[in-house]
Amino acid sequence: MKKDKTFRQMVTLLTANFFGMFGSGMLSFAIGLYILHKTGSALGMGITLMVGPLVALVLTPFVGYMVDTRSHRAIMIGAQIGTSIGLLLFALAFMWWPAFYYPEVIGLLIILTITDRFLSTALSASLVTLFPTDVLQRVNSLNQSVSSLAQLISPIIGAVIYSFVSIGAFALVEIVFELLTLVCILRLNFTVAKPAAESATAEIPATPAAKESLLANFAEGLRYLQGNRLILLSCLFGAGINFLFAAVNVGLPYLQVTVLKMPNTLYGITDSGFAVGMILGGVALSMITLKHHPFLVSLWGIMLLGSVLTLLGVPEQMAWPMMGNVFFYGLLNVANGIILVVINTPISTMMQKLIPQAMQGRVFMLTGTISSLLMPLGTLVFGFLFDRMAAWIILLGVGLLTLLMSFITVVYVQRTALLAEFPA
Repeated sequence: MKKDKTFRQMVTLLTANFFGMFGSGMLSFAIGLYILHKTGSALGMGITLMVGPLVALVLTPFVGYMVDTRSHRAIMIGAQIGTSIGLLLFALAFMWWPAFYYPEVIGLLIILTITDRFLSTALSASLVTLFPTDVLQRVNSLNQSVSSLAQLISPIIGAVIYSFVSIGAFALVEIVFELLTLVCILRLNFTVAKPAAESATAEIPATPAAKESLLANFAEGLRYLQGNRLILLSCLFGAGINFLFAAVNVGLPYLQVTVLKMPNTLYGITDSGFAVGMILGGVALSMITLKHHPFLVSLWGIMLLGSVLTLLGVPEQMAWPMMGNVFFYGLLNVANGIILVVINTPISTMMQKLIPQAMQGRVFMLTGTISSLLMPLGTLVFGFLFDRMAAWIILLGVGLLTLLMSFITVVYVQRTALLAEFPA
């Protein structure tokens, strides 16, 4: 009976995730192409990519406080409703004032970032009550696979629909998927599993968060993070990697669409390679038990990622036919997708087990914000560079720097015996 409840929870969660990711994936893909075609500039697209991390930085203390002191279910429902309203307002504004498309897109991205931060943080903090601890890795892995399946389909369909409808129509389609996601959230049972006992590594007692002020709540999260060297190292290392990976987020679409003149549909096919890889990686991880520490597994994955990044600029120098470029980027994106699952899933599962349940809201928000802190700067820097330098040089440098950072981190972890302090 308990297994049946867990299975139903898993199906409901995975369905909600699929609807949400499929709709938002189509919209994000359309917005990226729209801005790139309208401005013709990597920097113009890069500015839109900066919005999310900057808004998240401002929201950090508020989201963590709300998630740790309010009903997770209510927060998730409110986030879905807020997203739907924001999409409707954007569609109306675009219909009435199409000339102001850029500020309208920025406004929509701000709204979506706010609601997504509340939704994702509340969901991450709820997993320990939605599912037993022993199935968390399986849930995280399958959740990643379902997200990737949605991301696989959405760019292809999005590229086709983009040729026929306006960006405002995409927003209306997204509302349908947000409402379907809301229905699934309403069906989730948030009391299936009792929170596990607080981690022995937690040096700060879990006081009733509802009695704390926002500032005190935020400060307690900072103290916990400062006292947990492994999680802090994960955040700081993630910030550096995200700074470098901004070059891929900005440069890969710029290189394929603007430099190599790849048609929208073919670009959508290559972009879906990420999702194919993440599906394969997620399914594989859901069926295995890690024999090494999750943090070490993630570091190995980042080393592989750095190796792949050094190859991304090769077609710019080789003058291949278009289908050769499509095959090359499709294959590398599949590899990147598999590697990203190997990087992200073990770390996520480790943190869900390690962080006390009563503090997960603020700590997850803090770690997510710190990890993405340098992404706006990276987006700005690399957006500027791609407009002025050959893309292959930038991507080669980013890959080599990623390898160097990973190697230094591995050496530090081994010399300090850090992983022995935090067994996972």
